[in-house]
Amino acid sequence: MQADLMLEHWQTQGWLRPLDLAFARFIARYEPAQPLVWLAAALCSYQIKQGHVCLDVAKLHANPLSALGLTAELTLSQQQALLQQFALISLEQWHGALNQSALVDSGVGTNPLVMVANRLYLRRYWQYEQDIACEIKQRLAQTDTIAGRLPVTVLRPLIEQLFQGGNPSQNNVQPDWQQLACAVACRSAFTVITGGPGTGKTTTVVSLLALLQLLQLRQNAPLLEIRLAAPTGKAAARLKESISGAISRLALLDITGYNQIQQAIPTSVSTIHRLLGIKAGSKSLRYNRYQPLPLDVLVLDEASMVDVEMMAALLLALPQAARIILLGDKDQLSSVEAGALLAELCKKASAGDYLPASAAWLAQQTGQHIPDKLINADGSLLSQHIVMLRHSHRFGQHSGIGQLATMVNQGQFDLTIWQRHPTELLLAQCACNTDSTFQQLVLNGGNLSAAYGYQHYLSLLRGTVPEPEQQDGWAKKILDAFSCFQVLSATRKGEWGVEQLNAQIQNILAKASLIEPEHQWFAGRPVMVTRNDYQLGLMNGDIGICLPKLILQPDGSLTSSLRVAFAVAEGIKWVIPARLNAVETVFVMTVHKSQGSEFNHTVLAIADHDSGMLNRELLYTAITRASARFTLVCAEPNQLTAAVQRQTTRAGGLSLALTS
Repeated sequence: MQADLMLEHWQTQGWLRPLDLAFARFIARYEPAQPLVWLAAALCSYQIKQGHVCLDVAKLHANPLSALGLTAELTLSQQQALLQQFALISLEQWHGALNQSALVDSGVGTNPLVMVANRLYLRRYWQYEQDIACEIKQRLAQTDTIAGRLPVTVLRPLIEQLFQGGNPSQNNVQPDWQQLACAVACRSAFTVITGGPGTGKTTTVVSLLALLQLLQLRQNAPLLEIRLAAPTGKAAARLKESISGAISRLALLDITGYNQIQQAIPTSVSTIHRLLGIKAGSKSLRYNRYQPLPLDVLVLDEASMVDVEMMAALLLALPQAARIILLGDKDQLSSVEAGALLAELCKKASAGDYLPASAAWLAQQTGQHIPDKLINADGSLLSQHIVMLRHSHRFGQHSGIGQLATMVNQGQFDLTIWQRHPTELLLAQCACNTDSTFQQLVLNGGNLSAAYGYQHYLSLLRGTVPEPEQQDGWAKKILDAFSCFQVLSATRKGEWGVEQLNAQIQNILAKASLIEPEHQWFAGRPVMVTRNDYQLGLMNGDIGICLPKLILQPDGSLTSSLRVAFAVAEGIKWVIPARLNAVETVFVMTVHKSQGSEFNHTVLAIADHDSGMLNRELLYTAITRASARFTLVCAEPNQLTAAVQRQTTRAGGLSLALTS
């Protein structure tokens, strides 16, 4: 089959996007005699949609279906046909065509494609990766200068003051990683603090910010300008809540200068879009390398959700002397868009990879001793700036949710864990979404006293609508109740996908007389914003609930009208439903959309045909959204044995660019 006809066929089958085909034809106009270059260009463009920063040509040659993520999407005959087509092309032929192409260079020119070793990039994605690496390396180079300004007589007493009650580590006891994280960040302009749920990332960063401000006071220097940011509005709201709580706990300590630093630790959190001043419908930034952000320290939460384009823009907008601190769980799903930044940065985090000199400096500054197994005489420079928090305060050693998450993270799956932890873990085998077991889960969480179904928040809507002055508090209570329970799905389509499940759950609740969905907007309808709306001040991921609200009329009378209540930084925002164009019902959300959230009871619903799409990161992310109860709904639980072995590996070269 001719290359153009083959690409057109792939596009009609849905294996390529129209954009990918158009890009291949653009390349073909300039190099009509190079069909392999057209094909490589189309696949390189396609990989961006799959979350990869580039096309790994060697992996494409070795296993085309896996490299392109098509294993689960094609029938056996389609797979065989595709493999036959790729089998005709050797790796040498790929390299020969791309290296000889006038439209491909190694990064020194302006061609649309860049080839580095086996990695083929669209130029702008290669540039994003280079910008990120350059900015990080520039900050890593400042370490010795910053450390030289931190005499032990200044730093260690402050750390001991902030971590009152903490004891120096012994050889057979894990060190206090929160103290170590603070010390590492104090001598670095670039720091990554990673860890699973409940390991204290937010608590650590509040202590760190207090420590940085106290150091300024001790050195008679101006207090630092600190900003907090997160990828989504929902993540920003959660960080704000966590920061406020951690600051109030800090107030209990007897810290000299606390009143000054309390005012200098911000509690307001902005999305990255707002921070950079991205305008609606435009990619222009108010802040960039020519007009940097007015700050000294930036804390970015949920860094695993940030793609390469946004991270490059953020780093370029930082003043050269500014610190950046990334927080996140390296084992969570990566960003929806291209890149797996946190996973790439934290490749050696579990192993520590600390140089002996780093371990000695940290022991001197904190009294905490890094275990010998985490010390490496050949450790990388990047590893000295990464700290993994290893003790979960949310999930103790006997926690079923914690044990299940650890098991999945290690690529294991043992069905007996459900029997060992019946109060925390529930396995519901349902053949279809009309199963009575699933209906009971939706209504009351399976009659569980420690968790709720959607009946819980909807019961609060019954009765008289409160007076206007009480409505904000009432709405907040309903929003909090809704966040106790959440159904998640791995996909959008199919019987167990988001779209059908939302419709089915709506039917279940209507039959139980909990909602009256006669129209699109009804009391109790939960919605998620799917696109940033700067006019309304709502961001992608924000969740609201449609509620009856008493409206004061010009004549002084009160009438009831539907409004959608959102919990925002300033309190409750009430929005007329007609103004919400980019929203979707959210009785069910994808696991990707759930990142940055926590629910009392989380339900993950999967179908047999989802098995090819399930992987370790998706399961881990879903499990760790639950704080008290996790329920798995599926027809065949044994499919998870293979799923936990399947890891998401995104093609990219950031880790290599950082060492070059």
